[in-house]
Amino acid sequence: MSGRKKEVKARILTVRVPINEVGFLNSLVDGLDRVALTRTRKKGEGIVDIIASPDRFEELKDIVEGFKRHIRGLEVIGEANFDELDF
Repeated sequence: MSGRKKEVKARILTVRVPINEVGFLNSLVDGLDRVALTRTRKKGEGIVDIIASPDRFEELKDIVEGFKRHIRGLEVIGEANFDELDF
């Protein structure tokens, strides 16, 4: 193997939702036809990372803004850095 480190090519949008809406948010994102994936940070917090490829990230942000009409209390926290996460 070469000594080069593989770089993950993704961007992460972090949102906060009421805990009882996390499953609904996951379902909505799953239905986006491979735009993104979700990952809940810690059980019981309502903080969800939505992971997308860089070329779909702006589209994802627009989609999440639209989700606000369907998920009361959805708040976009912002883009996360991989350094903040425990992948």
